[in-house]
Amino acid sequence: MTAAILFDLDETLFDRSGSLRAFLADQRARHPRLSSVAPEAFLDRFFALDRRGRVAKSVVYPQLLAALGIDDPDLAGTLFAEYQAESRRFARPFDGLAALLTAVAARRLRTAVVTNGQTETQSRTLRVLGLDRSVDTCLISEHEGVRKPEAEIFLRAAHRLAVEPEDCVFVGDSPDADILGARAVGMKTIWFPNGAVWPEGERRRPDAQVSSLTEVVGILDAWG
Repeated sequence: MTAAILFDLDETLFDRSGSLRAFLADQRARHPRLSSVAPEAFLDRFFALDRRGRVAKSVVYPQLLAALGIDDPDLAGTLFAEYQAESRRFARPFDGLAALLTAVAARRLRTAVVTNGQTETQSRTLRVLGLDRSVDTCLISEHEGVRKPEAEIFLRAAHRLAVEPEDCVFVGDSPDADILGARAVGMKTIWFPNGAVWPEGERRRPDAQVSSLTEVVGILDAWG
C-alpha cells in the first residue's frame, strides 16, 4: 500500500529549464555585450554548458563568454553574481503542482523532496515554491552528505517519514539518479522525463511514466 510519495526537485516539481530561460533572456537584454548575441544562440550555448544543472554556474559563465568570443572576466563575475541574487525571481513550478499536493494531502500520504545540489541554492528554490512548508521533509544532498542514486539518501527519506521503502513512490526526471536509484531500495517509480532520455540498453524501466504532474494522482489511485 502506498504510504508516501517522494519527489525530485529540479525538472520534476521545479520547472528549472523554463525558469532559467526566462532569467537568461532578461539577463541578456540588460547587458549590451550580450544583447548583440542572437537569443537562441545565447540560450542554447548556456544549456549545453550547464548540462542539466550538473555544472556550477561559476564555471558555466566564463565558458559561455569564451564560446561567444567575449573576453571579459569581470563580466563573467557580474553575470554569476546576478544569477545568485536574481534567478529566484523567475522560479516557477510545473503546472499542476499545487493541485497534486492538495490531492496527496487529501489521501493522507506522507511527502518528501529528495534533491541533489547545494544546500543554499536548493533551499532557496524550496522556499520560493513554498515546498518547505507544504511537504513533510526535504533532503538536500550537500546537507545530507550523500546524493542520489546512493541508496542511503532514499532510505533516510523513508525513515524520516516513518514508512517502509516498499510503501513509497518516487517521482523524478533522471533515469539514473531518481528512477534506478529509488528502484534499487524497493520503491515504486514514476518517471517525468522533461527532456531526459532513458539510457540505451537499460532494460529496467520505471513503473509508470507521465508527461505532466496532473497524471500522477491517477496512477497513485490505481496502485492503491
